[in-house]
Amino acid sequence: LGKLLEDIDIAMLTTIGRDGYLVSRPLSTQKSAFDGRRVWFFTEADSPKVSEIRRNAKVNLAYASKDKNTYISIAGVASVNRDPVLVEQFWSDAMKAFFPRGKNDPNLVLLEIEPRTVEYWDGPGTWIGKLLSFLVARVTKKEELMGENRLLDLRTKPARSRLPPSHADA
Repeated sequence: LGKLLEDIDIAMLTTIGRDGYLVSRPLSTQKSAFDGRRVWFFTEADSPKVSEIRRNAKVNLAYASKDKNTYISIAGVASVNRDPVLVEQFWSDAMKAFFPRGKNDPNLVLLEIEPRTVEYWDGPGTWIGKLLSFLVARVTKKEELMGENRLLDLRTKPARSRLPPSHADA
């Protein structure tokens, strides 16, 4: 999973809004090796997403790499973290564009997402690979030739991998 996430910077973070509807917005994932336990984002403490997370901590992260034909959906629980050691660890000069007061900005917080389940689709990355996979899958009626689609349950130790409920054979 860490390898799949490695080259995808932007995630769509989905929270549950005040009116009960889903709200999504793009966020840049902070660069660090995904350890299977946490995903991190910088944001403003007074942002609507922080209020939404305080009301209901269940969130979803959606990642997409059209070029690599990789798609990831992470369902998890979010919390707000102000740990200065972590802020220092994830801080980069590029963040000054969003937080001109720097890493000591009182409105700067980290969103900490603890994944519960991860569903991913990883298919052929080149257009020729996509075309060939599609044609062979169509002729042989073997959907799995289009790529790998699995659901990881990170709540179990070790994490369990299975076909997702949306899969015909699940």
